[in-house]
Amino acid sequence: MTKEDLLGKELSNLYAIAKQVNHYFKDSDIKFLSEREQLLMTTYVAFSNANEKETSENLRALQVNPGNTIDSIVSEITENLHQIATEKGTGKKVRELSFMMSFNRLVAYHTANMENIEYLLED
Repeated sequence: MTKEDLLGKELSNLYAIAKQVNHYFKDSDIKFLSEREQLLMTTYVAFSNANEKETSENLRALQVNPGNTIDSIVSEITENLHQIATEKGTGKKVRELSFMMSFNRLVAYHTANMENIEYLLED
C-alpha cells in the first residue's frame, strides 16, 4: 500500500462520514433542541455538505471511487441520535443533553478523520 492509497482510503471514509451525516440530518426533527443548539446543527450540516462536495472532488482527482462506503461508527452514533430524538417519556433537558453529547462524539469523530488526512498531507 502506498501513501496515496492510504489517502484514498481516508478520503473515502471522510466522504462516507459526511454523506451519512447529511442523510441523517436531512430528515431529522431537531425541534426539541434549543434555538442555539438548532443553529449549531444547521451550521454543522452546512459544513458537512461542503465537506462532502470537496471530498468527492478530491477522490475524483485521485481516481478513487468510494462506492457505497459506510462508516459503522457514524451509523451507530446517528442511530443513537435518532433514538434520543424520538424518545418519549424523558424530560426535555435530559433529552437535549443526551442528544448534544452524542452529537459531540459525532463532531469529534469527523474532526479526527480530517486531522488524519492533514497528517497524511504534511509530507
